[in-house]
Amino acid sequence: QNKLSNEYLRTKFNEDTLEPTDDYFLFFFTYNEISYEVELLRKVTDHGIIFVPYGYQINKKGDWHRRHPSTYSYFNDRHSN
Repeated sequence: QNKLSNEYLRTKFNEDTLEPTDDYFLFFFTYNEISYEVELLRKVTDHGIIFVPYGYQINKKGDWHRRHPSTYSYFNDRHSN
C-alpha cells in the first residue's frame, strides 16, 4: 500500500542512429484499495529525461494487457523461432 511499481513495455529507436529515444512503462498504484495503472513515456531530450503520461488515461490494473495482448504475442512469436 502507498507504493508505486512499474513494468517496462517497449523502446522506440531513432531510425538513423539506432539510439533509444523513448521508453514506455506502466506505473501501478493503489487508491482507496483499488489498483490502477497509467502508461508513461520516458523521453530523452536535449535537456535530460522527462516522464509524461502517454494516452492521458488512468485505468484499472490489467487494462493495458487486455487491450494490447497482440503487442507481446507478436514480439514473442517473432523472437522465439
